[in-house]
Amino acid sequence: MSPVRLQNWLIRALRRRRAMFVALGWVASTTSACFDPDDGREPPLDRIYFPSALALSPDGNRLYVANSDWDLQFNAGSVQVYDAERLRSLLPTYCNSDAECSAVGGRCDLTPSVDASGLERAPTHWCLPAGSDDPCGGLGLQTAAQRTAAPGLCAPIDNRGSDLLLDSVRVGAFATDLLYRSNPAGGGRLLVPIRSDATLHWMDVAGDAPGSGPELDCGQGASAECDDRHRRGDAANEATPAGDELPIEPYGVDASEDGSAIVVTHQTEGRVSLFVNDWANASDGPALSYILGGLPLRPVLVRAIPVPEIARLDRLAPTRTLDYRPGFWLGFRGTPFIQLLRYFDAIDAPDGIPFLQTAFADRVNTTAVSDIRGIAVDASARTACETECGDSQACLEMCAGVALDVYLSNGVPASLLLGHSTSMRRASVPNDRLEVSDAVAIDPGPSRTVVGQIIDERGQRQRRVFVTSFDASSVTIYDPAAGAVETRVLTGRGPAAIAIDPENALAYVAHFTDSYVGIIDLDRRHATYGTIVRSLGLPTPPRGDE
Repeated sequence: MSPVRLQNWLIRALRRRRAMFVALGWVASTTSACFDPDDGREPPLDRIYFPSALALSPDGNRLYVANSDWDLQFNAGSVQVYDAERLRSLLPTYCNSDAECSAVGGRCDLTPSVDASGLERAPTHWCLPAGSDDPCGGLGLQTAAQRTAAPGLCAPIDNRGSDLLLDSVRVGAFATDLLYRSNPAGGGRLLVPIRSDATLHWMDVAGDAPGSGPELDCGQGASAECDDRHRRGDAANEATPAGDELPIEPYGVDASEDGSAIVVTHQTEGRVSLFVNDWANASDGPALSYILGGLPLRPVLVRAIPVPEIARLDRLAPTRTLDYRPGFWLGFRGTPFIQLLRYFDAIDAPDGIPFLQTAFADRVNTTAVSDIRGIAVDASARTACETECGDSQACLEMCAGVALDVYLSNGVPASLLLGHSTSMRRASVPNDRLEVSDAVAIDPGPSRTVVGQIIDERGQRQRRVFVTSFDASSVTIYDPAAGAVETRVLTGRGPAAIAIDPENALAYVAHFTDSYVGIIDLDRRHATYGTIVRSLGLPTPPRGDE
């Protein structure tokens, strides 16, 4: 066994014996709490516990939550799936008149009132049940003190009901990301990097094809724990064709739109991993194909670059005519540039083994040290152009040059960086260089950045950029058309992840510190726009903070 392989084997073995964490000094350096890991306690699979990542099925009817067990109270984390359609039925119905509440036989809450603590409450414009003055529909009002810890008028929704929590499985501790990709045959696949045992967990899900299979399937059986086959990088025989094993500290994950190429970052090493996902043999799961080294330390962010339609069609053709290969943008903690990676599939690779290759590295110029914490890409302008082309190749060639809008959340200084891909083209396709043109001040401690949609005053969907600020307990909503911050959403402590449901104008926010999910109204026709209208799961402070 080579020294590198022996080192990785020892690290994984020690991490699987979780009682060794403190002896190694690892817990104190990576968590805010200093509690010994409990090697024997099974995690309650019906509990939201330090949620670190969220994902939605394409139809918005399934919400996936990755719980990280960050203080090591239990011997594992979990991944849960919730019935988001059922959850939406528990949200308030907005109204402007009593007539709009006829379906529930009640009336519209249009007048101020005084709550139990003596505070005047503004009208909610929510339908009240028949014979009731409770705008929370039986959940009950939170006290002023409770609202300080967990913003929202109403008490939380119990997440444990079987009509909401559809399934849950055990995974390793310290899940850091969660990615959903649709399976062409139906349903989808979740990809979860796990730091504790240095693996990429994968699980098949029913997703937007309910009834087609289990809600979550990672070989868990009666133990409810994902089996070894669904923990890529955890077995001695799992290595690239070149013999390289999965590096430690997997952190970020993204995949090509079709889910065929998966890239994982490793936060303490200058390496990233490439997995290949063959949907034709879906039961085999992702296969580790290549390890790209020689990068700066602490690669944490990765985002797949949307492929122009003309290039996508070219890659489906029997003979390729365009010199274009899919790309990924890679970001590093504390390093002021974005690295472009190119993906070579089995057709392009000389030996038939897919691999990654570095291309351009574009510097991110700001007024101070750059610390990129999130990257979001918006291809809507290019897509709108391509939609008008029909079968015209000349039109598609022109649309390939339409720049992508790129948004980067920066920690130092706290800002949203506004960028775009360059429109310089070679062989009728863009070169995917990245330029930053402006910066907007946001709250300190930015973490996740996503592009989504709201509903405006006319009932039309409009683009917005959402940035969670972990330190400031807020979500910034930026309007790219107006070039300004539209609103700042007050959240609870530690908003770590966000998922947008554009069809229903909702945002789900994972509150890491107090272990619950907040639901934000994204309909500007409502007086409650930009506020948390419900919470899923009982907010619980971390141990030592009660």
